[in-house]
Amino acid sequence: MASFPRIPLEPEFHLRRPFPDPAAHPASREALETRASPGHTPGCVTFVLNDHSMAFTGDALLIRGCGRTDFQQGCAKTLYHSVHEKIFTLPGDCLIYPAHDYHGLTVSTVEEERTLNPRLTLSCEEFIKVMDNLNLPKPQQIDVAVPANMRCGVQTPPS
Repeated sequence: MASFPRIPLEPEFHLRRPFPDPAAHPASREALETRASPGHTPGCVTFVLNDHSMAFTGDALLIRGCGRTDFQQGCAKTLYHSVHEKIFTLPGDCLIYPAHDYHGLTVSTVEEERTLNPRLTLSCEEFIKVMDNLNLPKPQQIDVAVPANMRCGVQTPPS
């Protein structure tokens, strides 16, 4: 098991050096392009293979859904524009791999989501209304998860 040195972080860590948009990153034999896709959170990014055959969308775009915008400094309008301008502009056959799925699905395509996603086929104004009125329960571990996310996953040791 690898061990990593503890890196001291500020109590309220925020992304200090955002990726240029788009940015290319070498990864093995392929290259990844980074596209800022904020909205679910301010720091969301989508990683796209350089040939635009696959995109890893995190929680910005899910299969037939999208990430919540009611916590973690989310913004429905920003998310709508991110998906439409940064993801839906990819080729229709580009495979979409979200961070997770609530129904056991693992992959979709840009064209499927452009035409079948019940939230993101709406106008921006309608999307904002839907997102503002989801009335979803508060996630059970959100009070632990959000502060940990803000510190890049580093948990504060118990006192």
